Amino acid sequence: MESSRSKFACLWLSLLFLAVTKAQRIAVIGGGISGAFAAKYLADYNADACKLEGITIFDPVAVAETVTLDQNPDDDWQGSRISSLRLNDGSILELGASVLFKGFHLVVDMMRGDTDLKVGPPFDRGDDVEDPDLRKGMGVYNGDGEWSLLTTSAPGFLNKLSVLYRYNFDLLKLSRVSKQAQEAFASIPALLASAHPDTFFESPDAIWQAIGLLKGVHSSFDQLLDVIGLQSELSWWRKFLPFQGSLRKELLTAINLVNYNQDNAGVNGIVGLGSFAASSGGLFSITGGNQQIIKSAVKQATAKSNQQCQTPLVEEVSKRVTTVVGGLDGLALYDGTNELGIFDIVVLAAPLQHARIEFLVQSNFDSAILHPMPLGGLVNTEEQAIDHEGHRVMAQPVVESATRPYTQVVTTVVRNATINAEYFELPESSLPRSIVMTNAGKAALHGITAITQISSAGVYKIFSSDKLDASVLVQLFGPGNMVEFVKLWGGPHGGATPDYQGQGTATNFLLYDAAVGLKGHTFSGALYYTSAMEQSSLSCMELCAVGAKAVAKLVAQRVGLINSREEEVLRDEL
Repeated sequence: MESSRSKFACLWLSLLFLAVTKAQRIAVIGGGISGAFAAKYLADYNADACKLEGITIFDPVAVAETVTLDQNPDDDWQGSRISSLRLNDGSILELGASVLFKGFHLVVDMMRGDTDLKVGPPFDRGDDVEDPDLRKGMGVYNGDGEWSLLTTSAPGFLNKLSVLYRYNFDLLKLSRVSKQAQEAFASIPALLASAHPDTFFESPDAIWQAIGLLKGVHSSFDQLLDVIGLQSELSWWRKFLPFQGSLRKELLTAINLVNYNQDNAGVNGIVGLGSFAASSGGLFSITGGNQQIIKSAVKQATAKSNQQCQTPLVEEVSKRVTTVVGGLDGLALYDGTNELGIFDIVVLAAPLQHARIEFLVQSNFDSAILHPMPLGGLVNTEEQAIDHEGHRVMAQPVVESATRPYTQVVTTVVRNATINAEYFELPESSLPRSIVMTNAGKAALHGITAITQISSAGVYKIFSSDKLDASVLVQLFGPGNMVEFVKLWGGPHGGATPDYQGQGTATNFLLYDAAVGLKGHTFSGALYYTSAMEQSSLSCMELCAVGAKAVAKLVAQRVGLINSREEEVLRDEL
């Protein structure tokens, strides 16, 4: 018995010694915004200490490269939702996230670190060729030739006046609430930059709570609009005025359908406010394709390590991770039966719903026996167990929203197309460049949520819920149209945005921690999850960056790159 205790003590001492002395290896699964940004933030934290052995980013496709027309879309593997298509004339078209917003503070800050990145207007084609015949404006379409809103050739200030007149006090009420939310949201980067112990957030909810927006996350946008006092139907006095409309049923519904393929009842309050804020202006895109920010983040991470630590830190590997196995030595990654390496920390930078990874752990009794990894569940059965970072161990499995399929969207690009103005019951000269739909318009237009003219030479981009039949495209664009590209953001293994179902619920950033069972005497064996952030609210580039920063900060604390410090007044730091 005494001999067994001595062996056990030696094991603990060995693990403690390894935890203190071994350089940490980190794997990032997913090479999109959150994966690339997480690598950059970890390189920043490592710059002073140079403790990390390496950061390996795994992604089966070259995310940062533009897609060409000769590449066949793979409906079985979605890839990054920031994806740019290069047309035969050399111009660029965004297949996924088309624009950035001035309120994307972390993304803008990343762009400031790379002078090679250039910005252009929304839907910038990157060819520096002005298209004088490109139509202007936007229209909200209800179907059957009925338009709720139409802004086309009039000067910008007149368009703004017409929108203000149509929606008057409702627009002012919502603008005031949106501004307050934006100001609160703008405090997130400072919180994540702080070393105060209260800013090492365990979950997205903790971040929303800290900035005072948690109620908006856990309420639908419809519920928030009720509180603000925006009615679906016109008040009695507005019925006597011409050209009045319901902001709630028209513009707000349309922008949520085009951004999330969900209406006001489907998205949560912060998603709705975010969509509205972006619709008010301040939009831009990155010249050469928005995916350039991904390449830039990895480049900046590499430059930081080479400069400060005189050693390469970040490696990109074109492999698909199919299995993660947790053991005493860390987390082993596999591509099928091929081992990709053993890592101390794994950052899952892709939605669980898309990743299609089997997470397993070795049995305590026989390492050859594997069990499902208890993601978000108890590893230690002690009541109120506390992990080595001082946080309460997660006592519940991952929330249902973390495994719920994302909403499906299909991007269709057509050329040689002439839009059928008669179908929309407008003269061609009055057609806007972008047409977005209300619920009625979407139902009447075969599940289409948006039609955008990309080039006056007959190139259009369409967002829809399902793949469009050729007969529909002929009806809309004439018999001469040709399908250039179709990208399915959805199906059984993908999707465009979380299916919020009226609220933003998400699991914690730490999905699994092998150190709990070893009383914190090892850093190895932790699985973190950046996409928890977008599943709580706002599926956009900035929220991917927020998730990456929050997780990188937790990982940096775990491996000793930063330490939390008490401050008398947190506001002094912010």
